[in-house]
Amino acid sequence: MGTVMIAIGVGLFYSLGIFFICEEKSLKNSDLSDIKLIVEEEVDISKFFAEYQTVKYLSYFFIAIFLFAVILANYVYIPHHFGLSEILSYTFITSLLGSLTILLVKWRFQPIIKLISSFMYGSVFMMATALAFALVYAIKG
Repeated sequence: MGTVMIAIGVGLFYSLGIFFICEEKSLKNSDLSDIKLIVEEEVDISKFFAEYQTVKYLSYFFIAIFLFAVILANYVYIPHHFGLSEILSYTFITSLLGSLTILLVKWRFQPIIKLISSFMYGSVFMMATALAFALVYAIKG
C-alpha cells in the first residue's frame, strides 16, 4: 500500500503543477472582470473559450496526465500486480485532493474561477487516468 500512497503523492504534485501552468497560460491575457461577465451577464461562452484558448490548455493537461498515467501503470501498477482498487484510489484520491487544493488557493479572490478550475481539473484528471490505465491493461493484460 505504501507504493500506492507514493504514487498518489507524486501524481498529485505532478498534476497540480501541470494544471497551474496550463491555467496561468490560459488566463495570462485575461482581465478577471471579463471572466466575471460569464456569470453576471448572458455572454457567448464560445468567445471566451476561443479568446483564452481553454480547450488548447485543457488538451495539454490531458496529454501530460495521460502520458504520466501510462508510465505509472506500465512501470508501477502492472509489475506490482495492483488491481482495480489501487487504480481507483489513485484516480479518485488524487482528483479529490487536487480539486480541494485548487478550491483553497485564492478562494477569496477568484471563487467562481477556482470552482470551475477545480471541476475541470477533476474531470480531465479522471478521464485521462482512466483511459491510460484501461489502455495499458488492455495491451498488457
